Amino acid sequence: MNYQRYFKTDQQLLLQVQNTAGNGERTELMSVRVVSLDDDLLLLSLPYGADAVEKYPFSEGLTFEITSESMGLGIRATARFEKKIDKNKFTIRLNSDLEMFQRRISKRFDCQLGIRFSRAAKTLHTMREIWEKNIKVLHSPEAPLVYEGFKSYRVNISSGGIRFSIKPPADQGELCLVLINLEDGKPPVCAIAEIVWVCMQDESAVTAGLRFINILSEDQQRIDTFINSKR
Repeated sequence: MNYQRYFKTDQQLLLQVQNTAGNGERTELMSVRVVSLDDDLLLLSLPYGADAVEKYPFSEGLTFEITSESMGLGIRATARFEKKIDKNKFTIRLNSDLEMFQRRISKRFDCQLGIRFSRAAKTLHTMREIWEKNIKVLHSPEAPLVYEGFKSYRVNISSGGIRFSIKPPADQGELCLVLINLEDGKPPVCAIAEIVWVCMQDESAVTAGLRFINILSEDQQRIDTFINSKR
């Protein structure tokens, strides 16, 4: 297959980890950029810190679903991890299953929600550790019945991400920990989110669009249920 038609140098791809056995049902994504393409071998860079590849638990047999855009349509394929090249580059080998598709727009909803939002210059490896610890606490028998410390924000939310105002500076690719109180009698949704875009409001605030890159599948379903109940 002529993959050069669909993948170009510096193109952004979204990788979703496919085999997360032992980790429960979750969505685990990462944004990458194409460095080069040689036949069916993609060399990719991972933007989350200088040693992001070195720290990430890549393993033999790890598979991904790749999504991106090409010629006005979504493209989708699967690939398997090949090897680490250096601290922020690695290769994946494409499978022969590339397809074009019409992107489905996730249901979004504007509302007021309680948010706890943590920003820090941390690597993906560190953020994943923090996320795992939070998930364990939130779903343990010792979890509190009432959650405090949430600030009310005007948000636009979907199962794939959230938009709200934050203090500048905010950079594309910055990782954040977001807790969302859906007030549905369950623990807050906890997710690692990546800033995808920002728009300046004034010197004290920017509107930021964030993509959930680590989130439990059941929490994504809860967000969809919340949106359906409010629409």
